[in-house]
Amino acid sequence: MRINTQVKADDDGERERLPTNTLSYKHRVQRWANFIAGYSVEFVEECLRNRDKSNDTVIDPFLGCGTTLVAAKNMGFKGLGYDRHPVFYTLAKAKLTNYTVTDLDEVRSDILASDIPLVWTEDAHKYLSKLFSDENLHDISLAAKAISSIDDRKKPLAVALFLKSCESACGSQTDGVYKAPTSKKKSVPFLDAVAKVYSVFRDDIDTDWYRNHFAKQPNPCCYNKSSTLINEVKKNSVGICITSPPYLNNFDYGEMTRMHLYLLGWAGSWREISDTVRNHLITNTTTALRGKKGEEDQSKNRANLQNSLVLELDEIVIKLAEQRKTRAGKKDYDFMIFPYYAEIKQVLTHLFNVLKDGGEIHWVVADAALYGVHIKTQLHTAEIMKNVGFSEIDIKLIRKRGHRWILNKRDGAKEGLGEYHITAMKRK
Repeated sequence: MRINTQVKADDDGERERLPTNTLSYKHRVQRWANFIAGYSVEFVEECLRNRDKSNDTVIDPFLGCGTTLVAAKNMGFKGLGYDRHPVFYTLAKAKLTNYTVTDLDEVRSDILASDIPLVWTEDAHKYLSKLFSDENLHDISLAAKAISSIDDRKKPLAVALFLKSCESACGSQTDGVYKAPTSKKKSVPFLDAVAKVYSVFRDDIDTDWYRNHFAKQPNPCCYNKSSTLINEVKKNSVGICITSPPYLNNFDYGEMTRMHLYLLGWAGSWREISDTVRNHLITNTTTALRGKKGEEDQSKNRANLQNSLVLELDEIVIKLAEQRKTRAGKKDYDFMIFPYYAEIKQVLTHLFNVLKDGGEIHWVVADAALYGVHIKTQLHTAEIMKNVGFSEIDIKLIRKRGHRWILNKRDGAKEGLGEYHITAMKRK
């Protein structure tokens, strides 16, 4: 296993931004939906630069907002994607489905024509009232109700147009798709936001690039399910995997999309978000540990990992359990460790099976410091890759992270945190 911890300098200053979402605004279609945890189209293009599009299929087991497959489709590659989160899956489908200006016009007309509001639950309305003015909430509720009756082919486009408009109509602090419930002072009327977002979408769809290039490329197959069970793909049929799994850092994808789930009526309470979304994702947050903290479940996940890794993780679990006793938050970080790595191993095992001989994997992940305990996820993931059967494993530091948000109440790692690009090969 080779570990490269050097970050190469780049003349244009953008190389450090490749594993981030900050370049999305430059790309048609990709800019329809963005997320703080995503990487860039440019990063995917680098991974695919020397691949044969006539012979390769690209797979992303953590589809997110579709960055990998948007880039792959634009380059002429066939694609496969998995995401259990309904918001991310739907936004990715919007980007990857071929639409016309007529489709866009019809969708806009539909969401502006409804005179029946979506009635949100008390919990949802209370939350959304912190984000939107009463006038905007009324107009948004009409549009949300209309979306439920739009046909399945156009619904992803409607959802993307609607959610992007809601983000524009909300003046609260944002980070990707996430909106924190704060000020409404900078909000704009929802109808004005729809007009603005419609213009952006039309500027992308009504182009020669979209009609004569992007829409003529192979359409990816996407599945709204967890990649812990990939049974739709033939063995030895995929050329390359480019992905970024959830990091083991308590980043809550349910909380990050709470506004969107409520707006669409896809969840009506915090409990429902857990039951329908969070508990079905890779276990990376303490809010998804219901039913996973028992001795039997912990032992089962522990038994699914190789002994050498278990010994390392046991030490981490002990340290986290000790810290939990003295910390005010009493976070159950120690119970996250074995479920997370066991589920990651499931995904990597499936990927190894579907990759062809000579197939590549590109895996972007970060380490973490929970209660000051440094968890070197990049090394643990590489150990799992080796155990599954991957070879030529290389770990490269691509970005230092965490230094911008160091707080007195938050412990970091002494040697600092980073984001890593792990590459590996499948060889017979």
